[in-house]
Amino acid sequence: MSYTGKIKLVIVDMGGTLCDGPADLRHIYPGDDGLGVKSPVIPFDEALRKHGMTADWATIRKPMGLFKRDHLKALLSEPGINKQFKELYGRDWTEEDVDKIFADFTTILDDVIVRPELAMPIPGAKEAIDEWRAAGVLIGSTTGYTATAAQKLSAYLKEHYELYIDYPAWPEQVRAGRPYPWMIFKIMTEANVYPPAAVVKIGDTKFDIAEGANAGVWTIGTYQSGNNTYEELEAAGADFLVPSIAQCPDIICNQIEPKLYRGELPGQRCNA
Repeated sequence: MSYTGKIKLVIVDMGGTLCDGPADLRHIYPGDDGLGVKSPVIPFDEALRKHGMTADWATIRKPMGLFKRDHLKALLSEPGINKQFKELYGRDWTEEDVDKIFADFTTILDDVIVRPELAMPIPGAKEAIDEWRAAGVLIGSTTGYTATAAQKLSAYLKEHYELYIDYPAWPEQVRAGRPYPWMIFKIMTEANVYPPAAVVKIGDTKFDIAEGANAGVWTIGTYQSGNNTYEELEAAGADFLVPSIAQCPDIICNQIEPKLYRGELPGQRCNA
């Protein structure tokens, strides 16, 4: 029998969905492309340069949404970066190389993640969270950030904006990060929320959408606030597509919950 109740749990991505939105910061970061979720791009750029390699921001963004160690491995497999590595070191990269570059990346990320120009809520994010919480909806978050970075960012948002998450999760707590659904299942277990149809996942990357789809929950892709475009999120199979998190309360109230009432389940696309 299909679930016909209300949404009980909303799970948001952090960078590019909840905070770190689009802005022109070329006066601070010359390579800035104006898109959201800059916080991971900057340390990847700096860490690669430290090890003798360069990449433009568009290349660095390609694996966005993955756990950042997996993101780094994907970057080292990119043809242009892989060629640079082989020219520098005369061999293929190894896990030991990943360890060294990732250590530098995480050190830089822990500083960048709470820079005021980046760690700002996306317009409408706090209002959406407050609206859901007032209605009794629980709030969770998944991320590609490391535990330390995610905790630093969460503490910053709570202290400076009174924006907090009831059930945060990060990849090191589970078997694997996105696109696997384990972070979502962890949050559902801790929040004691089921079935998956009572849950919504909101994110700005194709891996957010894959994570939600693999968990069997509703997915909303935000195509103006973060990393991936409308077309990329549509191709990933998002149930709904909106400019930013600001439109998500309306989508849940006026589109998802009526679908649930009619006995419909996640997996159908509808653009807003």
